[in-house]
Amino acid sequence: MTTAHSAAVGFFSHSDQQNAAQTLKCQEMGTASRGAGGRVADALAADPHNFKTTSFSLAGAAIWPQGVLTQREIVDQRGNQGFHGYERWRDTIANITMQRHGNVYSEAFSQAFLDSIEITQTLGRILKGVELKTEYRKNSQLQRQLYEVARLISSREGRGAERDFFFVSIGGWDMHSNMKVSLANKFQGIDEALKDFVAEMKVQGVWESVILATESEFARTLDSNGDGSDHAWAGNHFIIGGDLKGKRVFNSFPPSLKAGNDHDLGRGRLIPDYPWESMMVPIAEWMGLEPSQRLTSFPNVDRFNASSHLIARQDLFRS
Repeated sequence: MTTAHSAAVGFFSHSDQQNAAQTLKCQEMGTASRGAGGRVADALAADPHNFKTTSFSLAGAAIWPQGVLTQREIVDQRGNQGFHGYERWRDTIANITMQRHGNVYSEAFSQAFLDSIEITQTLGRILKGVELKTEYRKNSQLQRQLYEVARLISSREGRGAERDFFFVSIGGWDMHSNMKVSLANKFQGIDEALKDFVAEMKVQGVWESVILATESEFARTLDSNGDGSDHAWAGNHFIIGGDLKGKRVFNSFPPSLKAGNDHDLGRGRLIPDYPWESMMVPIAEWMGLEPSQRLTSFPNVDRFNASSHLIARQDLFRS
């Protein structure tokens, strides 16, 4: 799948490109617009569906899963063990968070602190008894993150979950040097992590209800800097899931990779033809997003021709 690395500012800045890819509102610096996953979660939790919707980050304070109303729940890749000493400090926590400070920042911090403690305790109790059904390896960072995702999915009935969003992340792709060896190792690591995750989802009987899609802030130049490649724009990504009409390439492959072609900005930095919305919109619709909620969830979607720039849900999914 050829997709755009959307950005209107900081074309070659990691932080700006990460914000652009995760918020899908690239004309704004920062994260005030919240994350694309979080906004979709907001929509699914609202009328007409009112789904019980939760959004998790397995990669710290990432913006993608954070909505306006949907709060991002951060789960450590080492597991959620709850707040040590909670029973001892319960009354103190209650006393601190019941205080009224007369300052909006203090009130917001107090509420966020209380929410964090309550979420940690609730998830800790739910996950304590969760055992996966397969022999699951936890050797790499991605394996550990997807292991916790698998545990959270396994706990869906106890959480009353109807729609869940999960954000996982791995670095190490900025291969300005030693690319030949590093890239092969990274692909092998992803393959091993996905193999275990898919196997567990199939045994749980939910693989047809799970979608995993990749994103990145950068692609790579097509030419070499001597031992690697540098920051570029357009690139290829994949989606996997049990309900997909898979084994196909969507959108289009560049008609030429020759240096100086009409998509080449220099050094093989290709101009993208398609936005991230190309795949994100049909995924959101598959989850239940209504046509009337599309623009709120994807503020830039009207800037693209829907018939030529967005994959139709019926072309991507079986159901």
